[in-house]
Amino acid sequence: MNDAPDWVEQARRLVTGLGQTLGAALREGDGGDAHPSDCRWCPVCQVAAVVRGERPEVTDALADVLTAAAAALRTASERASAPAPEAEAEEPAPPAPPVQHIEIG
Repeated sequence: MNDAPDWVEQARRLVTGLGQTLGAALREGDGGDAHPSDCRWCPVCQVAAVVRGERPEVTDALADVLTAAAAALRTASERASAPAPEAEAEEPAPPAPPVQHIEIG
């Protein structure tokens, strides 16, 4: 049984939480420094467009990246918790002696 957390589910929760937080911040904007609705270059407006669902290709790419990262973390976690293979159960070689005899001619 693997007690490691489900990385994919945690990544989904993170993205959902960030989306809700950014969405709430955008809805509560004070309007003083508001960007025009057709702004396409600043990072704030680009993130807002992704949160609003206007950029599904970016959302899909982000989901792919997070899924790959979660799979890599899951694989690393499973390898770290896996028992050692039977081949490594053999007795290790004795350590090298601390002093070595060298003949000088």
